Amino acid sequence: MNSRQIKNTGRRLLWKLASIIGLAVGPVWGDQTGALAGHVIDAESGQPVGWTTVVIEGLERARMSDAEGYFFFANVPAGEHVLQSLHIGYQEARFEVEVVAGDTTHVDLAIGHESLHVDEILVEGERKTPVSPLQAPEVVFSGSKLRQNLSRTIAETIDYEPGIAQRSMGPAPARPVLRGLGGDRLLVVEDGERTGDLSGTSSDHAVAIEPMTTERIEVVRGPRTLLYGSNALAGVVNVVRGYVPSEQPNGFGGTVTYQGESVNRGLSGGLTLEQPLGPLALRFDSSLRNADDISTPHGKLVNTDIRTGNASVGLSLVRPWGHMGASGSLYDSDYGIPPDPEGGHPHGVSIDLQRHHLEGRGEILIGPDWLQRLELHHAFSRYQHGEFEASGDLGMEFGVLTHNTGALAHLDRMGPFANGAIGLWYEYRNYAAAGLNFTPPAEEYAGALFAYQEWEYGPWAANAALRVDARRVEPREERGSRRVGRIQTRDFAGMSAGLSNHYRASSTLTLGSTLMRTYRAPGIEELFSEGPHLAAYSYEVGNGDLGSERGLGLELFADYHREKGHVHLAVFRNAINGFIFPKNTGERSLRRADLFLYQTVGERVLMHGAEVTFDWHLAEPWKVAGSLSYVRGRLTELDDEPLPRLPPLQGHLGLTCEPTEALSATIDVRLAADQNQIGEFEEPTAGYAVLDFSGQYYAEWGGRLHTFALTLENATDAVYRNHLNRVKEILPEPGRNLRLLHKIFF
Repeated sequence: MNSRQIKNTGRRLLWKLASIIGLAVGPVWGDQTGALAGHVIDAESGQPVGWTTVVIEGLERARMSDAEGYFFFANVPAGEHVLQSLHIGYQEARFEVEVVAGDTTHVDLAIGHESLHVDEILVEGERKTPVSPLQAPEVVFSGSKLRQNLSRTIAETIDYEPGIAQRSMGPAPARPVLRGLGGDRLLVVEDGERTGDLSGTSSDHAVAIEPMTTERIEVVRGPRTLLYGSNALAGVVNVVRGYVPSEQPNGFGGTVTYQGESVNRGLSGGLTLEQPLGPLALRFDSSLRNADDISTPHGKLVNTDIRTGNASVGLSLVRPWGHMGASGSLYDSDYGIPPDPEGGHPHGVSIDLQRHHLEGRGEILIGPDWLQRLELHHAFSRYQHGEFEASGDLGMEFGVLTHNTGALAHLDRMGPFANGAIGLWYEYRNYAAAGLNFTPPAEEYAGALFAYQEWEYGPWAANAALRVDARRVEPREERGSRRVGRIQTRDFAGMSAGLSNHYRASSTLTLGSTLMRTYRAPGIEELFSEGPHLAAYSYEVGNGDLGSERGLGLELFADYHREKGHVHLAVFRNAINGFIFPKNTGERSLRRADLFLYQTVGERVLMHGAEVTFDWHLAEPWKVAGSLSYVRGRLTELDDEPLPRLPPLQGHLGLTCEPTEALSATIDVRLAADQNQIGEFEEPTAGYAVLDFSGQYYAEWGGRLHTFALTLENATDAVYRNHLNRVKEILPEPGRNLRLLHKIFF
């Protein structure tokens, strides 16, 4: 027997031992939980596939298989679950398994190379089960896809996906835009909860999430978005960090990541560690990022440097009844905003941002028969940022204290009804601003009740959600304002709902539709802001009489799947009453003649658009993939004036070569058309074509998995402008950029 056979035999014995332990503690679990032991193998050769990430969707639990492909989950709620496998060179496959209470379920995950189509699994040698189309997020960035696209911000990392664009004022404050909707209409959450920052209120405010140590990024659409908030007509971007451990690590392990890029002489690095401590699980992560000004084909874009540090530590008690833990994190970022193209601040503004975050999380797996599991959560965030002029004087300062509390009960299957959930959520915000801005300090109180349910019958599948929200905005002092109106306590309430259905017309074609009704209350700044905001190039004036936004969206879609690939097509229409946005009046402020006056208004908006995305395997080892996105909007009460700051028709087309499972290379062209459908006082932008190259390689050295991702962006140093970039009049987008990432798993 050679050394490899001995090692494989040892792995099998360990796997069996884990199963015996699972059986031994079965009586402790009662009738609520079981264990899941698995082996990842190659669908063609039957050989083990090591270093594969296995995710239990919906539970936010993940394991990486060992070098021989074995993995083990303890304390899994009994019932049906969907596993997702992630491995370079293999398809991101999903498999449905059923965990038996008080027992250990064994499963072989047979994953296929990118040239194969694998969408079902043989469980315990006999059961074939298709995966529900309602389980998965719309888009997932994880594994090799996340490493290849990992960039300076969350917005840059998920850019180029269908329907996704990014608004920016330089690299640091970039924020995603989905189907033309951004700000508070596109929720960006961390581990499913609000971040406590102010990125949704102004384009110069950064998202306080560092992508370097992110586990995965999910884009959620449809009724499931109502589990996160009422105002997600565009969708939800959920950044999964895993601050509070939910699994007991098998032993000491972690990752080391470092990355460099040429366009800004940027360097960044990240570290994650996990360690079992008896019944406790310890997790630590930290990252640093340092970058100078961005280089463009026309020179450097001054004051776009960034310095960011991030660290967190989490500790959990993991027992058969569930887990309970807490974590603390801090995020510190200093970044620049380029000069105002209109001359409001010719030397730019520097922003110093800090966020301190504490949270407690728990998951309880015991309870009545109808309850699968109960999630509990509370978080506290202290957010503060100051905006400094070139002279060093403080122009503005913001501070927000936020408490979030939530509970979510996942219901057991009842006949054709599955994956149901009911929950409640409460938020308290204490807001204050100082400096040149006269926005009054205020407190916000918000609460919500919501429910979600899935249903399957034959070729039909549907999911629905209902949510009721209430919010009170209470300024510390009530007074009158000539421009803002009456500054006083405001109360808002509304209902949101969603319904989506899927019809499997054939083994290759699925048709569906989604109907959404959303509600959004105006924020403190939209109601009561008054004063110059130099970093946003504006003099802002709120509107104390604003009402709530109410949106109605309809989407029709089709999915075509074959062994060689798939095609997805969607068309949508969104009508929003009371659409809240800062409208450029074209007038100069009397207090600051170098700034235009932006008045917050609520108008009726009608938007429509379409998206298509595809990937198709050609002759081995080639694959082609691409997408195209289109959105248009108009202000129907203002003579159908175009809605400002919408992305143009845009997309990408890429060709990938995978000569081996460990090596891949891609050539990709990013495309955009002219944007001439512009709002008042908005400048048009020309179309462009930008060429990118990328490649990935992985190898196991010394018992450690090493992965490499090399990207050459804008290979021809093309001059182009992003329509959603507020500083596009100064200089174009970044020039040629060579980026290298190395990540080590241990």
